[in-house]
Amino acid sequence: MPDLTLAAFNSHYGLCAPPHPPRTPYDVPAAIRRLAADIIVIEELWRPDGVHGIVDDVAAELGLDLVYEQTGRATAIKRWPHITPRGEGSVGIAVLSALPMRRVGAIRLGPTPGDPAPNRTALHVEVTVEGEPLQVIAVHLTSRLPFGPPLQLRRLAGAIPEDGAAVVAGDCNFWGFGVRAFMRRWKRAVRGRTWPARHPHSQIDHVLVRPWMHVRASEVLPDLGSDHRPVRAAIGW
Repeated sequence: MPDLTLAAFNSHYGLCAPPHPPRTPYDVPAAIRRLAADIIVIEELWRPDGVHGIVDDVAAELGLDLVYEQTGRATAIKRWPHITPRGEGSVGIAVLSALPMRRVGAIRLGPTPGDPAPNRTALHVEVTVEGEPLQVIAVHLTSRLPFGPPLQLRRLAGAIPEDGAAVVAGDCNFWGFGVRAFMRRWKRAVRGRTWPARHPHSQIDHVLVRPWMHVRASEVLPDLGSDHRPVRAAIGW
């Protein structure tokens, strides 16, 4: 029976969350090592020149394959990091894998009113586990409540093939009951508060699996420096 461990982590551009001074970096390589997973989904991955960044270096050091999907041009030098067409770099989603992986494509989630990334997409990759394919869909949904996440979840649910082992993981910017309401053919693999990292009161970071897949263990990891806490699940099928 194939099994693996998957983690998802919103890295917040590699910058500490308040109350630390703005634009204070934390130890991203140490954070990624702490995730200790076969597959790692990273959101808000910052590439200062639009091409290469610290997560790329960590992946190379650890011998992990990396597939990247740009969310948009962004800045990390203003009052807070955010998406802007005039940014000095890019921000996006990445999947890091210790297992064979290939890019399948991108799933359109936009346009969405108010979303600073009008062409936002989810990243779809296929990972081979003990000779069996696993579809991994990495997401970072808009934070524009109340309509943005529901609209994008509805699009996502309708775009994922219905057969085969699959995982949806990342920052949904939406609570568990709401995610489950729009992703009816999925089950939540992790339950626990993830945001804000220092004193979390809500879960907006999720791992979803097919109802017939097994969740062997799951947890919310400690604060690693970002404004989100990571989630991790051991799954099998």
